[in-house]
Amino acid sequence: MPTPTQSVVAELLREVTGENAEWLAGLGPATRLDGDLFLDSLEVAALGERLAARFGPAVDLAGFVAGLELEALLQLSIADVASYVDGAG
Repeated sequence: MPTPTQSVVAELLREVTGENAEWLAGLGPATRLDGDLFLDSLEVAALGERLAARFGPAVDLAGFVAGLELEALLQLSIADVASYVDGAG
């Protein structure tokens, strides 16, 4: 069962990727931004902008992602982004 923040992250991902509402059914907390969704840097930047607009300027996804090692970046999941957002607020 996704947390409220995970649900928001998933919905914002849907907006960024331009997918339809049914696409959300295939997402879960463990869905990886790179490994499963194959987001490019522009989509990650757009997600970061939407997260900051929703949760406030303390949420800096680009800064968070920039500090990750390559393996952690490849494994970054919806749950990881939601945890970051919850901790940044």
